[in-house]
Amino acid sequence: MRDKLKADLKAHRYNFGHLAEEAGLNRSYLSSVMTGSILPSVTTAGALAYAASRLTQKTYSPDMFLTIAKGDTK
Repeated sequence: MRDKLKADLKAHRYNFGHLAEEAGLNRSYLSSVMTGSILPSVTTAGALAYAASRLTQKTYSPDMFLTIAKGDTK
């Protein structure tokens, strides 16, 4: 999922820094979420999904960000 999101962001000239800013998070926290080091709260996962969907014009759900921490990086 990380690589797909990165490609979707890049297609619109955005990166993870833009995603973090749009979601109201700092970059290091987003990095920890994207590597699966920490599990975001449901609220944070929702903010990430909304921000990713807004920046990429594709549909991202909070579940996508919650499953990263469980090792499902597809």
